[in-house]
Amino acid sequence: MAVDWLEQSLLDAVRDGEMLDLAGDGPVDEAAMRSWDGAHTVSAALIRDLVRGRRDIEADPHGLRLRGARITGRVDLANITSDLRVELVDCFVPDGLNLCDSQLPGLVLDGSCFGHPAGSHDPPVDAARFTAPVMTMRGAVANADTPSGAVRFLGAHLGLLDCDGARLSNTSGPALHAEFLRVDHSVFLRDGFRATGVGEQGTVRFAYAHLGRLACDGARLSNTSGPALHADGLRVDRAVFLRAGFRATGAGHSVLALNGVSVGSLWLDTSGVTRSGQATGALVGIDGLTYGDLPAPVGLSRWLELLRDHTPGYSAQPYQQLAAVHRAAGHDSEVRDILMAQRRDQIDRGGLRRRDRAWARFTGLALGFGYQPWRALLLLFAVLASSVALAVVLGGPGGGLEHTARASKPTTPCSIVERVGVGMDLGLPAVKTGAQDLCAPTGTHAGQTLTVAGWVLQLAAWALATLFIAGFTGAVRKT
Repeated sequence: MAVDWLEQSLLDAVRDGEMLDLAGDGPVDEAAMRSWDGAHTVSAALIRDLVRGRRDIEADPHGLRLRGARITGRVDLANITSDLRVELVDCFVPDGLNLCDSQLPGLVLDGSCFGHPAGSHDPPVDAARFTAPVMTMRGAVANADTPSGAVRFLGAHLGLLDCDGARLSNTSGPALHAEFLRVDHSVFLRDGFRATGVGEQGTVRFAYAHLGRLACDGARLSNTSGPALHADGLRVDRAVFLRAGFRATGAGHSVLALNGVSVGSLWLDTSGVTRSGQATGALVGIDGLTYGDLPAPVGLSRWLELLRDHTPGYSAQPYQQLAAVHRAAGHDSEVRDILMAQRRDQIDRGGLRRRDRAWARFTGLALGFGYQPWRALLLLFAVLASSVALAVVLGGPGGGLEHTARASKPTTPCSIVERVGVGMDLGLPAVKTGAQDLCAPTGTHAGQTLTVAGWVLQLAAWALATLFIAGFTGAVRKT
């Protein structure tokens, strides 16, 4: 009799557009749901018949609205196109829900708990290729032991997906499998959203999906044997938010796999991103990641640290992308810092040959890799100062310099001014004071030392002058 009464009550509620609430003020946590008796039990077959329009009632536009029910059997809505909106709120669905290839005007699963039969590989919520303007799973729970995922949206098309506060767990695969998902507006995984999974597919998988916006503020993702978030090839028209308490723990190649992602604005804070246990490797993979605005909320120094220390290996593209958005914002000094950081990372991790690495280190010291040519001028001034100091010291009492035959008093010691002039002639390329015509090195030890030092200083001066010109014109810059 209880079943007949419940069936009629649900039929009446669908006809009148009302919520059939079987829980009332009672508890609706998972433990309470498992203790519900026949007074809460609704057949999955009845729900399917209502969605298909097989019962002789005229459904209200509010649709099927059920709360606090224990649904027996797997709710099979596959391959159904219906005008009936469905709400299963705070319901216990131990055998899960099948939405494959179906189309509904709206679906609400808030607070419900889903599982799947032992030994079955079906996801607790299978929404592969499901179509709906709005689907919400706020506070829902899904527990699985299947490689297919706890909740699967493979190839689905939604207007809005709201999973705020949901708790998804899978001991054999991803918790949220949304590869090739399309969402026109937003995907919300916020406000205590928790996902635990295993494997290289990732705990939350958005690979090659196309979303309007992705908000994961405050979400917590965990994977002991693969990435926490696998989003390679994801396209997001507006913004991605991974901040405000976002936590991710994973293993494998990287904890956050964001390679080839295209996004309008990126808000990424990796302070809560860690490796599982003793696992070694990168925190993020962002090769091919593109974004239109300056990344936030962390500053440039943190971004450069992320690219240098927490990516799988050197790649030019992340640095070039970061430089491009700063250049577009008119931050020329930041652009130089980024490109210099890129060159340093290339030296350390780019696999350069020994001679290329040595040349790169030298140009980094002398020119800032071509982005700070003033360094060569400073070194040139240092060479000039050294030349003057040597000429003054060695050309003095040690007899390293004396007047030539062209002077008024040949073979006599040179004055301090003349010694300074000789030093300037040695340290300045292409510019001569004429002091060497009147004052020249002698054959003494000091004079010979000054002669040899002069050759070296002249070579250094010419090299630095050439480097300055090359750096000023950008001839030594590489990416």
